[in-house]
Amino acid sequence: MFIRSIITPFLILVALTCSADSGPVRAWQGRIGIDIPLPVPAIELTSANPFASSVDTIPRLTGSTAPRKIDVAGSAVVAAYIDADGNCGGAVPLEVPFPGLTSSLLKGMDSGRFEPATTGERTQPSWAVIELRIEGNVKEATVISQELALPDPNDPPEPITPALPPPAGHLLQLPAVQADELTSLAHPKKIKVRASGSEPVVSVQALVHINAQGRCDQYVPIVLDSGLNRWLSGFLATWRLEPSLREGQPVDAWVVYTARIRMKFSTLQSASFRVLADRTYDPS
Repeated sequence: MFIRSIITPFLILVALTCSADSGPVRAWQGRIGIDIPLPVPAIELTSANPFASSVDTIPRLTGSTAPRKIDVAGSAVVAAYIDADGNCGGAVPLEVPFPGLTSSLLKGMDSGRFEPATTGERTQPSWAVIELRIEGNVKEATVISQELALPDPNDPPEPITPALPPPAGHLLQLPAVQADELTSLAHPKKIKVRASGSEPVVSVQALVHINAQGRCDQYVPIVLDSGLNRWLSGFLATWRLEPSLREGQPVDAWVVYTARIRMKFSTLQSASFRVLADRTYDPS
């Protein structure tokens, strides 16, 4: 009887609460979803060529010294076909750091010794992408021709990658297991690349920044073999110029430098090599 006297008032209270909640919704209690478009002001950015220079005169080169006996180095990247016996059936240059190095790269790969790729315990034919560090020396250099010009503000120059020969026809037909199907990649045990000294004429083009003091303090290569960056940097550091003028005052300016330079190289040779596991090659 004592328990019933407590429960009964509680049930009555719950019933009254539910009855109040189920009443009609007042107008001010309703929720209405309305999309109100808000105007967003358009922000316009000015398109500009950061290398364009508004100047009255072009810088004039008054003195420079082509560096001699400069050590140079660069990375060559080659795709090599390695058969199931570990023989190189051919190679395709992908990146060449110095002029005239392509044939020596191919010869070095053909005579190299390799460990073939595997799937489980079975050896497989495959393509391997190999990077070689090539080192040498620029013994001397002679500028044949050169000029400075202002960049076209409407068509800024872009870096140009040297064209490389396509893979030989027979390489397109060779069977090869894809890298993602291999347990281990093919890798070289021994590679020796050696290119005898040569004197090629090298084409160079770069965006060059000339400050108001008549010195070059920045450059962006456009046409340049990647292994010659150190030589070009040293050459530009020797420049003495009459800077650009604007309303009679010296100012900074970007210019396009174009030149043909005869370089005398010492022997170029490989110093190290490694497989680039994150790169693959498909000759097709």
